[in-house]
Amino acid sequence: MSKSRKKRIFGMTGLQLAVLMILLLIIIALIFGGLSFISRPAGTGGFSEVPASEATFPSQPLITPDMTQISQLSLTAIVDSGSEPVPADWKQYTGTRIELSAPPQFEEMNAGAQRQERIDYYRTQGYTFLADNLDDDSFDYRFWFKFPQPQSIPYPTSIVVKDNILPTNTLDEYIDQAYGADLQGFVLIDRQAFSVGEDLEARRVLLTANLKDVSIGVADYAITDGVNVWIIRAGSSLDEFYTWLPEFDRVAHSFKLLY
Repeated sequence: MSKSRKKRIFGMTGLQLAVLMILLLIIIALIFGGLSFISRPAGTGGFSEVPASEATFPSQPLITPDMTQISQLSLTAIVDSGSEPVPADWKQYTGTRIELSAPPQFEEMNAGAQRQERIDYYRTQGYTFLADNLDDDSFDYRFWFKFPQPQSIPYPTSIVVKDNILPTNTLDEYIDQAYGADLQGFVLIDRQAFSVGEDLEARRVLLTANLKDVSIGVADYAITDGVNVWIIRAGSSLDEFYTWLPEFDRVAHSFKLLY
Protein backbone atom coordinates (compact mmCIF):
# COMPACT_ATOMS: atom_id res chain seq x y z
CA MET A 1 0.00 0.00 0.00
CA SER A 2 1.20 3.53 -0.75
CA LYS A 3 1.60 6.13 2.00
CA SER A 4 -1.32 8.64 2.41
CA ARG A 5 -0.64 12.11 1.02
CA LYS A 6 -0.95 15.25 3.19
CA LYS A 7 -3.79 17.59 2.20
CA ARG A 8 -2.53 20.64 0.28
CA ILE A 9 -4.12 24.09 -0.32
CA PHE A 10 -2.83 26.17 -3.27
CA GLY A 11 -0.06 23.61 -3.49
CA MET A 12 1.05 24.24 0.15
CA THR A 13 0.75 22.20 3.27
CA GLY A 14 -1.19 23.52 6.27
CA LEU A 15 2.04 24.42 8.06
CA GLN A 16 3.38 26.37 5.06
CA LEU A 17 0.05 28.24 4.75
CA ALA A 18 0.10 29.18 8.45
CA VAL A 19 3.64 30.57 8.18
CA LEU A 20 2.61 32.63 5.13
CA MET A 21 -0.41 34.10 6.96
CA ILE A 22 1.78 35.14 9.91
CA LEU A 23 4.23 36.90 7.56
CA LEU A 24 1.36 38.75 5.84
CA LEU A 25 0.00 39.93 9.21
CA ILE A 26 3.44 41.25 10.23
CA ILE A 27 3.81 43.17 6.93
CA ILE A 28 0.32 44.70 7.31
CA ALA A 29 1.11 45.77 10.90
CA LEU A 30 4.37 47.44 9.80
CA ILE A 31 2.63 49.33 6.97
CA PHE A 32 -0.16 50.68 9.20
CA GLY A 33 2.30 51.50 11.98
CA GLY A 34 4.42 53.56 9.60
CA LEU A 35 1.40 55.44 8.24
CA SER A 36 0.25 56.20 11.78
CA PHE A 37 3.69 57.59 12.72
CA ILE A 38 3.89 59.75 9.58
CA SER A 39 0.40 61.21 10.11
CA ARG A 40 0.94 61.96 13.83
CA PRO A 41 0.69 65.74 14.53
CA ALA A 42 3.99 67.54 15.20
CA GLY A 43 4.75 68.85 18.68
CA THR A 44 3.38 65.95 20.69
CA GLY A 45 6.47 65.89 22.88
CA GLY A 46 8.32 68.52 24.91
CA PHE A 47 6.81 72.01 25.10
CA SER A 48 3.36 72.51 23.62
CA GLU A 49 2.63 75.57 21.53
CA VAL A 50 -0.33 77.87 22.15
CA PRO A 51 -2.64 78.23 19.11
CA ALA A 52 -2.37 81.67 17.53
CA SER A 53 -6.10 82.26 17.99
CA GLU A 54 -5.66 82.17 21.79
CA ALA A 55 -2.91 84.83 21.88
CA THR A 56 -4.77 87.92 23.07
CA PHE A 57 -1.70 89.83 24.27
CA PRO A 58 1.48 90.72 22.36
CA SER A 59 4.40 88.50 23.26
CA GLN A 60 7.95 87.68 22.30
CA PRO A 61 8.44 84.66 19.98
CA LEU A 62 8.39 81.37 21.83
CA ILE A 63 11.84 79.78 22.21
CA THR A 64 12.37 76.42 23.87
CA PRO A 65 15.69 76.78 25.71
CA ASP A 66 18.31 74.15 24.97
CA MET A 67 19.90 73.17 28.29
CA THR A 68 23.23 72.43 26.56
CA GLN A 69 23.30 75.97 25.18
CA ILE A 70 22.32 77.36 28.58
CA SER A 71 25.19 75.56 30.30
CA GLN A 72 27.64 76.98 27.73
CA LEU A 73 26.16 80.49 27.73
CA SER A 74 28.73 83.25 27.37
CA LEU A 75 28.58 87.01 27.83
CA THR A 76 29.54 87.81 24.24
CA ALA A 77 26.08 89.16 23.44
CA ILE A 78 26.02 91.69 26.27
CA VAL A 79 29.57 92.87 25.56
CA ASP A 80 28.75 93.39 21.87
CA SER A 81 25.43 95.07 22.62
CA GLY A 82 27.20 97.82 24.53
CA SER A 83 28.43 99.36 21.28
CA GLU A 84 24.96 99.46 19.75
CA PRO A 85 22.90 102.65 20.01
CA VAL A 86 19.66 102.60 21.97
CA PRO A 87 16.75 102.14 19.50
CA ALA A 88 15.03 105.40 18.60
CA ASP A 89 11.62 104.21 19.87
CA TRP A 90 12.86 103.27 23.34
CA LYS A 91 11.74 105.43 26.24
CA GLN A 92 14.24 107.17 28.47
CA TYR A 93 13.69 107.33 32.23
CA THR A 94 15.52 109.58 34.69
CA GLY A 95 15.62 109.17 38.46
CA THR A 96 17.82 110.32 41.31
CA ARG A 97 21.36 110.16 39.90
CA ILE A 98 20.47 107.50 37.31
CA GLU A 99 19.14 107.25 33.78
CA LEU A 100 18.25 104.31 31.58
CA SER A 101 16.09 103.35 28.61
CA ALA A 102 13.51 100.59 28.20
CA PRO A 103 11.63 99.02 25.27
CA PRO A 104 8.41 100.85 24.37
CA GLN A 105 6.23 97.79 25.11
CA PHE A 106 6.98 98.06 28.82
CA GLU A 107 4.77 100.18 31.05
CA GLU A 108 6.20 102.09 34.01
CA MET A 109 4.41 101.13 37.22
CA ASN A 110 4.48 102.48 40.77
CA ALA A 111 7.46 100.61 42.25
CA GLY A 112 6.17 100.56 45.81
CA ALA A 113 2.71 99.35 44.87
CA GLN A 114 4.09 96.69 42.54
CA ARG A 115 6.47 95.46 45.18
CA GLN A 116 3.66 95.00 47.71
CA GLU A 117 1.42 93.42 45.09
CA ARG A 118 4.15 90.90 44.25
CA ILE A 119 4.73 90.13 47.95
CA ASP A 120 1.00 89.49 48.46
CA TYR A 121 0.80 87.33 45.35
CA TYR A 122 3.78 85.20 46.41
CA ARG A 123 2.22 84.61 49.82
CA THR A 124 -1.16 83.55 48.39
CA GLN A 125 0.58 81.15 46.01
CA GLY A 126 2.73 79.62 48.73
CA TYR A 127 6.05 81.10 47.56
CA THR A 128 6.94 82.09 51.12
CA PHE A 129 10.69 82.38 50.53
CA LEU A 130 10.17 84.80 47.61
CA ALA A 131 7.69 86.87 49.60
CA ASP A 132 10.03 87.05 52.61
CA ASN A 133 13.07 87.95 50.49
CA LEU A 134 11.19 90.73 48.75
CA ASP A 135 9.64 91.99 51.99
CA ASP A 136 13.00 92.05 53.79
CA ASP A 137 14.89 93.61 50.89
CA SER A 138 16.64 96.79 52.06
CA PHE A 139 17.12 98.16 48.54
CA ASP A 140 15.42 101.36 47.41
CA TYR A 141 13.15 100.50 44.48
CA ARG A 142 13.44 103.19 41.79
CA PHE A 143 11.70 101.81 38.67
CA TRP A 144 9.32 98.95 37.94
CA PHE A 145 8.42 98.18 34.33
CA LYS A 146 5.91 95.53 33.27
CA PHE A 147 5.22 93.94 29.91
CA PRO A 148 1.41 93.92 29.38
CA GLN A 149 0.13 90.41 30.09
CA PRO A 150 -3.04 88.86 31.54
CA GLN A 151 -3.43 88.96 35.31
CA SER A 152 -3.47 85.15 35.27
CA ILE A 153 0.21 84.99 34.26
CA PRO A 154 1.94 83.72 37.44
CA TYR A 155 5.31 85.35 36.71
CA PRO A 156 4.90 88.40 34.45
CA THR A 157 7.78 89.77 32.38
CA SER A 158 9.23 92.74 34.23
CA ILE A 159 12.28 94.97 34.66
CA VAL A 160 13.01 96.37 38.15
CA VAL A 161 15.69 98.88 39.12
CA LYS A 162 16.79 99.26 42.73
CA ASP A 163 19.84 100.59 44.59
CA ASN A 164 21.66 100.50 47.91
CA ILE A 165 25.03 101.23 49.47
CA LEU A 166 27.48 98.50 48.39
CA PRO A 167 27.61 96.31 51.55
CA THR A 168 31.02 94.77 50.75
CA ASN A 169 34.46 95.99 49.71
CA THR A 170 34.13 94.71 46.14
CA LEU A 171 31.35 93.85 43.71
CA ASP A 172 32.54 90.25 43.48
CA GLU A 173 32.30 89.89 47.24
CA TYR A 174 28.72 91.13 47.05
CA ILE A 175 27.91 88.66 44.25
CA ASP A 176 29.45 85.83 46.30
CA GLN A 177 27.20 86.66 49.24
CA ALA A 178 24.00 87.48 47.36
CA TYR A 179 24.17 84.49 45.01
CA GLY A 180 25.85 81.95 47.24
CA ALA A 181 24.63 78.53 48.37
CA ASP A 182 21.26 79.56 49.85
CA LEU A 183 19.35 80.35 46.65
CA GLN A 184 16.19 78.52 47.81
CA GLY A 185 15.22 76.80 44.60
CA PHE A 186 17.07 79.07 42.17
CA VAL A 187 19.91 77.69 40.06
CA LEU A 188 22.79 79.96 39.04
CA ILE A 189 23.37 79.45 35.30
CA ASP A 190 25.92 82.11 34.42
CA ARG A 191 27.96 84.85 36.11
CA GLN A 192 30.27 87.10 34.12
CA ALA A 193 31.72 90.59 34.15
CA PHE A 194 30.95 93.47 31.82
CA SER A 195 31.25 97.23 31.99
CA VAL A 196 28.79 100.08 31.71
CA GLY A 197 30.19 103.23 30.17
CA GLU A 198 33.82 103.94 30.92
CA ASP A 199 33.99 103.76 34.71
CA LEU A 200 31.20 101.54 36.07
CA GLU A 201 31.99 97.95 37.00
CA ALA A 202 29.19 95.43 36.45
CA ARG A 203 28.25 91.74 36.60
CA ARG A 204 25.44 89.83 34.93
CA VAL A 205 24.03 86.89 36.88
CA LEU A 206 21.56 84.49 35.24
CA LEU A 207 19.31 82.22 37.27
CA THR A 208 16.47 79.80 36.67
CA ALA A 209 13.87 78.38 39.03
CA ASN A 210 10.78 76.22 39.01
CA LEU A 211 7.94 77.80 40.97
CA LYS A 212 5.64 74.80 41.31
CA ASP A 213 4.78 74.22 37.62
CA VAL A 214 6.16 77.53 36.35
CA SER A 215 9.74 77.67 35.05
CA ILE A 216 11.24 81.16 35.11
CA GLY A 217 14.46 82.91 34.13
CA VAL A 218 16.02 85.91 35.88
CA ALA A 219 18.85 88.20 34.79
CA ASP A 220 20.36 90.37 37.52
CA TYR A 221 22.68 93.17 36.42
CA ALA A 222 24.74 94.47 39.37
CA ILE A 223 26.40 97.84 38.66
CA THR A 224 28.63 99.80 41.03
CA ASP A 225 30.62 103.01 41.27
CA GLY A 226 32.59 101.59 44.19
CA VAL A 227 30.27 103.09 46.79
CA ASN A 228 26.72 102.32 45.64
CA VAL A 229 25.29 99.27 43.90
CA TRP A 230 22.39 99.29 41.45
CA ILE A 231 20.54 96.12 40.52
CA ILE A 232 18.56 95.84 37.30
CA ARG A 233 16.49 92.67 37.67
CA ALA A 234 14.76 91.40 34.54
CA GLY A 235 12.77 88.20 34.35
CA SER A 236 10.07 86.24 32.57
CA SER A 237 8.79 82.72 32.11
CA LEU A 238 11.60 80.48 30.88
CA ASP A 239 10.02 79.77 27.50
CA GLU A 240 10.39 83.47 26.60
CA PHE A 241 13.41 84.39 28.71
CA TYR A 242 16.11 83.76 26.11
CA THR A 243 14.15 85.75 23.55
CA TRP A 244 13.98 88.70 25.93
CA LEU A 245 17.58 88.42 27.14
CA PRO A 246 19.18 90.57 24.38
CA GLU A 247 16.67 93.32 25.21
CA PHE A 248 17.42 93.01 28.93
CA ASP A 249 21.14 93.31 28.11
CA ARG A 250 20.54 96.52 26.16
CA VAL A 251 18.57 98.00 29.05
CA ALA A 252 21.56 97.35 31.34
CA HIS A 253 23.93 98.94 28.85
CA SER A 254 21.74 102.05 28.63
CA PHE A 255 22.28 102.69 32.35
CA LYS A 256 23.98 106.03 33.09
CA LEU A 257 25.08 107.62 36.33
CA LEU A 258 24.22 111.32 36.55
CA TYR A 259 26.84 113.12 38.64
